Amino acid sequence: MTDVSPGVAPEQLIDLVRRAPLSFVGTVTRVGGTSLAAFPADARNERTAVVKVTEVLHAPQAFRQLAGSEVTVQLAPEEAPLAVGDTRALFTRGLVYGEGLGLAEVARLPAEAVQGHVSLAATTADELPFSSVQRTIRNQDIAAHAAEADAVVIGAVVGLEDLGLPAHSEHAPLWWRATIDVSRVEAGPVTPGRTGVLYPRSQDVRWYRVPKPAPGQLGLWLLHDTSGDLAAQAPYRLLHPDDYQPVQKLAVLREGR
Repeated sequence: MTDVSPGVAPEQLIDLVRRAPLSFVGTVTRVGGTSLAAFPADARNERTAVVKVTEVLHAPQAFRQLAGSEVTVQLAPEEAPLAVGDTRALFTRGLVYGEGLGLAEVARLPAEAVQGHVSLAATTADELPFSSVQRTIRNQDIAAHAAEADAVVIGAVVGLEDLGLPAHSEHAPLWWRATIDVSRVEAGPVTPGRTGVLYPRSQDVRWYRVPKPAPGQLGLWLLHDTSGDLAAQAPYRLLHPDDYQPVQKLAVLREGR
């Protein structure tokens, strides 16, 4: 479990990072103002604030370099107003993108509550303070997905075959069959040895993120039962971006049980 500063439970921090795409430590430079023409100040002069970012805690790649810049924050209605000079850890979601950044507050913490993460990140190259929290969330999601799979196996790809099934639309999955030599069965009614697994070869938006097995590829495979006419082609198929994982992720699945 992720270590956090005193006073913030790991589960609380994980929940905040899940809910907010962007978090940072910042100091209020103006209350009731705005740094964006497209983001009007609140008429009551207390529910918007211009905040100077001092430390990005977690963010999409495009916003990792916000430190030193000012953003406009629409404060959450359930939170107390902020004053000029107040420093907080703010958890936010995007509202306006343009000449600047307008954000909506999701939640906040005292700045000192995240200082342990900030200090640790300062000693780790290319890490943001909440990178470890994001890894925990990612591992939780993989474990939850594996629990819903019909079978979980370790195996290597020993064959690939185009089934040549008719494509009835431009969004057709274009099913291929991979033959996987299963060396370990972690869950499900699979016998070690060779088994067929269907996967969509299509690069259509619905299918492009589903794993495309490669010759010789060894991995942890999260399999789903086939149904209907496809059941005659193979007992299992890949349907989700997380259906392939490195073998090392087996420890994550076992830990999540």
